Amino acid sequence: MAQIKETETVDEVIQETRRIKESLARSMNFDIDLILRDARRRQKQSGRKVLSPPVRQDA
Repeated sequence: MAQIKETETVDEVIQETRRIKESLARSMNFDIDLILRDARRRQKQSGRKVLSPPVRQDA
């Protein structure tokens, strides 16, 4: 995963989001399978309804 330089933006929300993303990825050794498994677990535990995007029907 490429490192993102925090100096690329002055937006504090984006900087904080990038710090959280980097911290989460590092805590899971940048293993995308582990990151996705954890995200799905937390999503399921949240009890919130999760919608799938609609199926595209090209004309």
